[in-house]
Amino acid sequence: MHERRRVRRTKVYKCAKISMDGTLRDCVVRDISSLGARLAMMSTCLIPDKFGLTFDAAHTMRGCRVAWRSATEIGVEFCEAAFHSAA
Repeated sequence: MHERRRVRRTKVYKCAKISMDGTLRDCVVRDISSLGARLAMMSTCLIPDKFGLTFDAAHTMRGCRVAWRSATEIGVEFCEAAFHSAA
C-alpha cells in the first residue's frame, strides 16, 4: 500500500476524549503526527465529521476533521496548528 500522508506518524497508545455537542467520548490514539491522527473506539457511527480532541479532560482542545472512517477507527486531520485552551 502506498503511503499518502505528508508527514510520518508516530505509533502511540494514548487515551483521549472526543468532544462533541457538550459530551465527551473515550477513544485511543493509535498514531499521531503534527497534521493528524488515527483514533480507535468501540463504534464510529455517532461521531460527527468535525469535533474536538482532548488529552486532559477538556482543559485544552484540538479541532479535528474526519478524513476517513471504518466501523472502529477514524483518521483525522487537525484543523488548528496546536491545542488551544477550551475555557
